[in-house]
Amino acid sequence: MPGQRRTVGPRTRGSWLPVFAGLAAIVILAGVASVVYVAEFHPGRSAASSASSSRVASFQTVGLVAEQPLPDGSMVQLLGSGRGVTFSPVGASQQQEGDPEWTADLMVGGTYIFIYLPTSQCLASAGPGARPVLAVMHCDLGAQQRWRRLGSGVATGGHYFYEFANDATGKCITEAGAGQPAAGLAACDQSQPASELLSFWWSSS
Repeated sequence: MPGQRRTVGPRTRGSWLPVFAGLAAIVILAGVASVVYVAEFHPGRSAASSASSSRVASFQTVGLVAEQPLPDGSMVQLLGSGRGVTFSPVGASQQQEGDPEWTADLMVGGTYIFIYLPTSQCLASAGPGARPVLAVMHCDLGAQQRWRRLGSGVATGGHYFYEFANDATGKCITEAGAGQPAAGLAACDQSQPASELLSFWWSSS
C-alpha cells in the first residue's frame, strides 16, 4: 500500500556464490588479456613477468656494439647464433641504416635484461661457475640473465661505452682472443679496458 515500507531479509549464504563467480571470471579474463597484449607488443616479456615479480622500468631496441674494433677497424656487435654468442663485424651499410638485434629492458632496481630479437631469448651466463660462458636461453629473469652497468662510462665517437657485469657471476661481457674476437666473460677491470666496453647503438624506445 502507498507509504508502506518494504522489509528485505538478509541474503542467504548461497546467494552470494554467483556474485563471487562473476568477479573471479572478470579477474581471470583481464589477466589473460594483459598477458596476450604484452606478448604481442613486447616479445619475451610475458614469460619473464610470469616468472618474477620484477617490473620493467623502460626498454629500447639496440645494437650491442663493442668499443674495441677489429684490427682492420671494423665495428663489431654482439649476436646470438647456433654456436652461442659471438661478436660479428658490422658492414658500412649496417652502420648507416642501423641493425639493432636486442631489446634492452631496464628493470626496476637497475639491472638490464637483454632479449635477442630473432629468437626472443635472453642473454645469460651459463655453464660452470668457475668458467661461465655467454649464451642465449629461455627468459626467466634469474640472476644469470641480469646485467648491471658499471662505472661512469667512456665517451668515444659520440657514444658512451660501459662494462656490463652479470649478477650471478660478477663477470663482465668481454671480447676474447685476437683477430676475430669471441664473446666471453671475464673479471671486471676497474680500468675499463676497451675489450669490456659496450654501447647501445641505433637505439629506439
